[in-house]
Amino acid sequence: MASATSSGDLTKIASGLAYIAGKPPPGMGSWGAISNEGVAKAKAGDLDGAKASCKKCHDLYKEKYKQTMRDRPW
Repeated sequence: MASATSSGDLTKIASGLAYIAGKPPPGMGSWGAISNEGVAKAKAGDLDGAKASCKKCHDLYKEKYKQTMRDRPW
């Protein structure tokens, strides 16, 4: 996702977020909805909105994911 967001490639961002939306970890209930929100923003041409969905999910789940699921197979 980093290269897609850095380059502003909305097609890759939408594709990556759609993939991520389909793999919600247990206990992270808003993961899919946040990712799908980003997909919609990317498809609408809203780069800042798509990036905001990434930030929203990271702010909500990053620490919990790192603490409890870092070694979980993707």
